[in-house]
Amino acid sequence: MKILTFDELSISDDPGRALVSLAAFGEFRDRRAVELSRRPASWLAEYVGVFAVDQGAVVGQMFVERVPYTFPHGTETVSGIAGVTTRLDHARGGIARQLLEEVHRRERAAGIRHSILWTNRSWGAHRLYEKIGYRDVYAPPLAVRILPLPRHRSGGARVRTARRSDFRAIEGLHARSGEGRWGFAQRPARFARREAATGGFRAEDVLIALDRGEPSGYAVVGDRRGQARCGELVASSSSARNRLCASVEARASAGSFTFWDGVVNDMGPELRRRGYVVSAAGWFGLMASELGRERSRAELVREFGTSDPRFRCFSGDRF
Repeated sequence: MKILTFDELSISDDPGRALVSLAAFGEFRDRRAVELSRRPASWLAEYVGVFAVDQGAVVGQMFVERVPYTFPHGTETVSGIAGVTTRLDHARGGIARQLLEEVHRRERAAGIRHSILWTNRSWGAHRLYEKIGYRDVYAPPLAVRILPLPRHRSGGARVRTARRSDFRAIEGLHARSGEGRWGFAQRPARFARREAATGGFRAEDVLIALDRGEPSGYAVVGDRRGQARCGELVASSSSARNRLCASVEARASAGSFTFWDGVVNDMGPELRRRGYVVSAAGWFGLMASELGRERSRAELVREFGTSDPRFRCFSGDRF
């Protein structure tokens, strides 16, 4: 078996790469999406990721992003491990471990101290991550309410669907709201415009709050199997926040509505007043490791600041 970087793969390897990714995640990063993500100020590692190839077939993959993270002691770039998967017929063959060890070697050589990844505690991969030094540091909270909701004013002309011309303002709102916060407080430049280019950020999924005609907040609204959810809401005032909250609820139909991640941390008391049940009891979460050094969970939680009210993470910070 060989471990290759993205540039070492040939175009003929793409169907096998697609099979591995689609079987696990139902999605695939084609070459156009990868090249768009590699443009200047990219957050992808220069080698993009590593891939296991056995007898001419791609049997495992792992992408690597370079993510700005604000620790209590200051902002550093950390390694974000994404898209980790192995073909089922090659499972339990140590492929994921070999890919991780290769990534860790490359990232340490690049001067990066920490690595993070998102996973589910019920997955077998979680045990592998623990064995090689990753620790659970954050579980996103959820706030759930069952519809039908009482009628809410949607915000009228003071809340509208976003346009592509709003992306610069969205980036500015996110940056300003992250000042003095920890965690994923700041994102790479032009994040909204770049994600839009690869299909990861759609104007029609975003609501914009307006004050005196200018954007004062935004909310990202999604729908998963008919269940509406909002994992990112940023506002420069309580008025804008309340208008956005009412507007995302007004978009929902019968079923459940869920706020999650940093929205719940920022709006927990308000959501409880609105009738939401709030908990951090999900299986999905963030794991972290200090490369080349064994750390306890308590040490990493303290170092990453994830238990502090200043910590911030939205659904857009998952990779």
